Amino acid sequence: MPSATYNKFQPAIENLFENINSGSDTWVIKLATAVNAVAGTITEVANGNGYTTGGNAATVTSASQTGGTFTLVLASPAVWTASGAGFSFRYAILTDSTTSTNVAYWDYGASQAVASGETVTVTLDPTNGVFQAT
Repeated sequence: MPSATYNKFQPAIENLFENINSGSDTWVIKLATAVNAVAGTITEVANGNGYTTGGNAATVTSASQTGGTFTLVLASPAVWTASGAGFSFRYAILTDSTTSTNVAYWDYGASQAVASGETVTVTLDPTNGVFQAT
């Protein structure tokens, strides 16, 4: 699978600094076919064929501040295994499910077709985290 580019949803910035409690909120990774970074909205992959709407949990490993930089580290979510007709996606979405805020997304550059029996693994950075804020 190709590497993916990390991008932020613009509306999430205010939420990150005013509403989200990054260290204790519940986080998930969703798969999507389309994003609108300005509006902070996504078109999530349809439920079925190995994908469950709402995404997979990404548990907080650490949430800490050092030298004025806050870092959120999340454990990688469970893999998705396609079944039946499979599914396609282009984006992996970082969502704070406590506040229903889409925070960021990884763009795989093109639609990724996942055939029955194939898996999708989203690996999160265990050192630098999913985001840093200064």
